Amino acid sequence: MKSKKIWANYSVKDARRTHEFYTRLGFTPNTFNTDPKLASFLFGDHDFVIHFFEQGTKIDEYLPPGFHTGEIIFTLSAESEEEVKDWKDRVEKAGGNISNETERNGSDYYGFTFTDPDGHKFNILLIEMGI
Repeated sequence: MKSKKIWANYSVKDARRTHEFYTRLGFTPNTFNTDPKLASFLFGDHDFVIHFFEQGTKIDEYLPPGFHTGEIIFTLSAESEEEVKDWKDRVEKAGGNISNETERNGSDYYGFTFTDPDGHKFNILLIEMGI
């Protein structure tokens, strides 16, 4: 069996706040969505979908409210050090929390991690092989 599409689902406290946060970061809202209890966005060149369902909806049956150790971290690629710095500025201005400051890890990796207003983790990473 082969899946035609894959996407992620998160539980959030306030879908409107989440919509504002990811809009301020410059992500494209998923236009199919008309539900005020859902913020949905497209990520990357292939439009990976992440749905952010507001707590108190059907999502509670699958993802109980609150932080859980089963959560993953999404990595968003950057093309240059300047883009990493731009992401950091945008995240801070949008109200995100920088959880690991921008750093160079060895000679190949440069980036930082942040959480959105609900604590979901993201990593902005520039991979420079052989530097």
